[in-house]
Parts: sequence; structure tokens; C-alpha cells
Amino acid sequence: MTLLLFPNLLAEGTSPDQFLPKSLGEAVKTIEGLIAESEKGGRHFLRLFSVRDLPIKTLSEHTKEKEIDDLLAPLLKGGRWGLVSDCGLPCLADPGARLVFRAKRQGIRVHAFVGPSSITLALMLSGLPAQKFTFHGYLEREEEKLKREIRMLEKRSQQERSTELFIEAPYRNQKMLKTLLDTLHPTTLLSVAWDLTLPTEAVITESVATWKKMTHPDIHKKPAIFLVMAGQ
Repeated sequence: MTLLLFPNLLAEGTSPDQFLPKSLGEAVKTIEGLIAESEKGGRHFLRLFSVRDLPIKTLSEHTKEKEIDDLLAPLLKGGRWGLVSDCGLPCLADPGARLVFRAKRQGIRVHAFVGPSSITLALMLSGLPAQKFTFHGYLEREEEKLKREIRMLEKRSQQERSTELFIEAPYRNQKMLKTLLDTLHPTTLLSVAWDLTLPTEAVITESVATWKKMTHPDIHKKPAIFLVMAGQ
């Protein structure tokens, strides 16, 4: 009984040969079923390796604890199943962590494969310190609460010398960028990374003061990640 944690591509139009290990394709052909965030996403992942007709079960943020046990039932009978996120690595900012926790408690072997992660790629490409960092997922949506949270992250970064990362819904990226520039201290470093692994990949890291003098990039509806490092 084994649960295999499969990486996925970060964006459509990229090649599995370029970003995913060769051993992944071989492993996908050995599983009896796949657990995915959506059936559509699961089918798309399997097609990358010319695998069809496998059962797919879904795991999302709305999956109840009892349903987690149902997902693990085939594995407890000796099955070999895979877990995949819609993009990137499972369990990072992903409901798969709940499944892995329960699987390990029930004695199921868990094996992970390496692959792309927007979090680690953004850290590497930003040039910001990565000895200490925190990924916060999505921030508050209401404007005043969002500004308070941004100031809190900036203060934390200054006190702990840490890099703070977060994401936004792609259609709100431009508004997030404006709010960051209106809220952060001029000496704070702000990095924005978008379209990671795509030919249009770009990463800009500048102080807030410099950002305000620049022509801002068009990141509307593009997968992006924001990084903040407070100045001294």
C-alpha cells in the first residue's frame, strides 16, 4: 500500500520532459488510481503520460474528514495510488497535506517525487534571502484589513529578517501591486514573479521607491507570486 506524491506542471504549454523527472512517467503507469483536486485536472495530468481509464477521486479544501478515510480505503487494501495538485507540488498550499497526514498515521507508505514549485522558484529568482521565509497563501480581501496584514508582514520581515511570500487571484494582481506600493515603506524590497516556467517568465525585484518610478508590468490574469523583504 503506497501513496505516490506527483508534481505537476505550473502552466499549460510547458513540457513534462523539461520540468518533470523521467521517473515520474514510469511511476504514473504503475498506479491503480489517482487523487486530484478535480477530475478534469486529473485527466489532463494523466494524458501527459498517455495514461487513460484510471479511476480518479477528488480531494479539495471542502473534503470532509470522513471522506479522507474513503480516499485511503483502496490503499489500505494494498493499492498503489497517486496524489496530484492542479499545478506544482502536492501538499504545498494544497489540501493534500491532510491526506498524507492521515495516510502516515495508518501505516501507508508515502513516496514523493521532485518537481517545480512556484514558491521555491520565486525565492530562487528573486534574489531575496531564503534562509528564513514564510508563505502566507492568499491575504485578506477587504482593503483596510489587507493593508493591516501587509504592514504586519512587513514588520515581521524587519524583526525576523525573513522573506514573506503570498499570492493573489490573477484577476486582482494589478490591484494587489498598487496596494503594496501604497502601503509598504519606500526602502522595503518587493519582488513580483509571474509566468514561471513559461517563455514569458519574468521576475522584478526592486525597492518600493524604485517600483513607484517604474512603468508597471502587466500581470493581469497571470499566475504571480509576491515577495516582501523589509529594509533596515
